[in-house]
Order: sequence, then C-alpha cells, then structure tokens
Amino acid sequence: MATLGLSLYILGFAFGPMLLAPLSEHWGRNPIYSWSWLLLVIFQVPVALADNMSTIVGLRFLQGFVGSAPLTNTGGTIADLWERDYSGAPMAIYGLSSTLGPPLALPLTGYLAQAKGWRWLFWFFTAVLGGAWLLLVLTLPETRHTIILAQKTRRLRDQLRAEGYRAASSIQEPPNNGLVHLFKVTLTRPIRFLFTEPITFSTALYNGLIYGLVFLFNESFPLVFGRLHGFSHAQTSLTFLGLCVGSLIGCLLHPIQERHYLKVRTPEARVWLSLPACFLLPVSLFWFAGCSTVSVHWIVPILASVLFGAGIFVVVLGVLNFVLDSYGPYTASSLAGVILVRNVVGAIFPLIAERMYEGMGYRWAGVLLGFLALLFCVVPFAFYFFGVEIRKRSRWASINDGGFQEVAE
Repeated sequence: MATLGLSLYILGFAFGPMLLAPLSEHWGRNPIYSWSWLLLVIFQVPVALADNMSTIVGLRFLQGFVGSAPLTNTGGTIADLWERDYSGAPMAIYGLSSTLGPPLALPLTGYLAQAKGWRWLFWFFTAVLGGAWLLLVLTLPETRHTIILAQKTRRLRDQLRAEGYRAASSIQEPPNNGLVHLFKVTLTRPIRFLFTEPITFSTALYNGLIYGLVFLFNESFPLVFGRLHGFSHAQTSLTFLGLCVGSLIGCLLHPIQERHYLKVRTPEARVWLSLPACFLLPVSLFWFAGCSTVSVHWIVPILASVLFGAGIFVVVLGVLNFVLDSYGPYTASSLAGVILVRNVVGAIFPLIAERMYEGMGYRWAGVLLGFLALLFCVVPFAFYFFGVEIRKRSRWASINDGGFQEVAE
C-alpha cells in the first residue's frame, strides 16, 4: 500500500499538467501557481490526520495533481521571460532544482520519520509549503504576455473612463473566446500536441523511457543498500546523495553546452552535450549492477550513481530545452504531454520494480537496465541530426521557427 501511495502521487503529477498547463496559457501563470499551491498546502493536513490507508492513498493522488503545476508551467514561465537564445541557463537552474530536490529531501525526511513518525512529515510539509506559498503570492508577477496586455488595456480604459474621456469606449481588450474555446481548444491542446506533434510525441516517448530507468534504478537503492549492506531506512536515504553530486556535475558542464548553442542557435544544438552524456547512463548502470554484492564496498555503487545523476541531468535538460525552443509560448502544453507519459511510466514501474529485482537478481536486473539505456542512446543522435526534419513536420514548431508567436486554432 505504501508503494501504491507513491504511485498514485506520481500519477497525479501525470494528469495534473493536462489541466493546469493549458489553463495557465488561458488565465495566466500566476493564478494557477497560487491556487494550485494553496490546495497542495491544504491537502497536507487531512493526510497528517488520516486514520486509514485508503484515505492517504486517495489524498496522495490529489496532492500530486495540484502540486504538478511547476512541472510544466515553469518551462512556460521561462519562455515568457527569456528569449530563446538565453533560456538555457534558467532551464538549467530549474532542472537542477528538480533533480536535487528529491535526493536532498530523502535524508531529512528519513531521519524525521524515524525519530518522530510519519505524521510529522506532513506537518513539516505543511509548514514548508505554506511558507513557500506566501513567498509566491507576495513576489511572483504575471508573466504570460497576452494576460499582461489584457490587464494593461483594462487599466487604461478604466483610467480614461474615470477622467471622462470618450476614447475609453474605443479601447478594446484582446479577444476572449469564452468557455467554449476554453473547453474545446485550450484544455485539449496537450492531448493534441502529444498525438499530432512529432516533437512532443518523440520527446514524450524518450523522456518516458529514460524516467522509467530512473524510477527502476531508484527502487534498487533500498534493496542493494538496505538488504545487502544492512543499512537502516534513514541510512539508505543518504545513499541518494550520490545522485545530487552527479546533478551538480552535470550543471557545471552546462556552460560548455551553452557556448556550443550560441554558435549555432538552433533547437537541435540544445542536445549537443547529450550525445556523449547519454552513454553515461548505460556505463553507470552496468557499474552499479556489477557492484551489487556484499563483497564490494558500499561506496562503489554510490560512485556509479554519481555518473548516472550527471548523465540524467544533461540528457533530460537537453530534451526540455529542445521542446522549449520549438514551442515558445506553448511550451507548457507541450511539456504537459511529455510529463503525462513520463509520470504514467513512473507510477507503474515502482509497482513492478521489487518483483523484477527479486525475480532476476540484483545484478541481472541492473544489467537489463544497462542494455536498455544503451539502446536509448540512439535517440539524442536522432534529435541532433534529424531534428530539422522533425520540426518541419510539426505545425506549431515550424510556425515558431523564426520566433515565438501566437498560433490561431
């Protein structure tokens, strides 16, 4: 049941962006951030007070759903604020926050749960998320340019009307197509992107496969370090810090990627560093699998996880930047389709991971992941060398090729 709670939380991450991403393009980024984050804070309380597992499992799905807004909307916000040529560094910071967060939180929550019990975790989350919500509400402005234009138009018209100018009646707000457009066009956009846009479909498939490896790899840590090496739950959580170190190394390599991109300035150049980095994944998985035995010191597989963390950071960031460069103002909707596939895979794999490792053995299961990662190495090369042809077949990407603009639907 504990694994089911995690899977449903990740499943909420999958389906939440399908609603929240297009709504942020229709109503603005700020309201979606503010209201979804407030609901995330509120939903911590009933989980902390719950007296049965069914309630916890159901609420965990809702937490994932409302807490998923930053997964896609942050990419949209970056597209709002930075020109395409300069969005790489902000996306790297965003990528670092998302890859550092879970491994850094695991030791803290592991020791807190061991010392105080699991309910204290959700009271702690309530306090931290509540503080973050206040900071968000007080400091985050609207960034979606169509919403800003509508707000400025409304203020100007009201000011002229208050001063008695007849010109106030001639000032029109940008057209609002109403609820019919919202439900027929805006809310269906992520699904249409996923199934009709070659870039969204291919990056979603690749991202799903890569994150499938990530989730399966993460599930091996309690087995290898807990069962084989006899670590406690709290001690096992510390072993994930190797992934943090790897992510930091990957982030430090990002300026090399940026220098190459600024020479070429095409979306395909965003995955240039992924070409060598993708091979870090199979190498690290083979390394980890070979060291999954009591006779090998526990630090050796942790060193393998450092290599894995660096590879994942570079590869995933390259894919996300490729999507951002291709879709501009509609990055959030495209990423919603990508994240749907990624997190559906992430919700399913924890349910089968332990059975796979126990059935195949820790070493052979790790070897299988290594060969899958090696097979997936072909994808960054396809994006890099054939990305132009893929974008030509994408209606939205080809329209935005010369610069970001609104597309009539």
